[in-house]
Amino acid sequence: IVVARSTYNTDLNYRSVVVIGKAVEVTDEEEKRVGLNALVDHILPGRSTQARPPTVSELKSTMLLALPLDESSAKVRTGWTDDDEEDHALEIWAGVVPLRTIAEPAMSDPGLAFELSPPESVTPYVR
Repeated sequence: IVVARSTYNTDLNYRSVVVIGKAVEVTDEEEKRVGLNALVDHILPGRSTQARPPTVSELKSTMLLALPLDESSAKVRTGWTDDDEEDHALEIWAGVVPLRTIAEPAMSDPGLAFELSPPESVTPYVR
């Protein structure tokens, strides 16, 4: 949160992406499996080989979309306040309040039938 000397100039540092294209449903079963594995492994590297693969029924109940990147743009806002020059002389605090999301240690499902340690795809989860 970028806290400026005026509420008008108060802002947020952010990253934003806009993608324009026509999404198409992936209907081929093997292509869908490959795409879903890629998605899972993007979030938890290696997890698709450690977990039970989706059943045919689960694949049918899950929609996967392919989206060609016909057009895209990204915006990033970083840094300090963008106060008006004359506001710098005001006796008003200004600065940045950093926010972050932290992954905590993995917690095992109480319903596990076996004493198992979390796999390497889960610990440590770092992005």
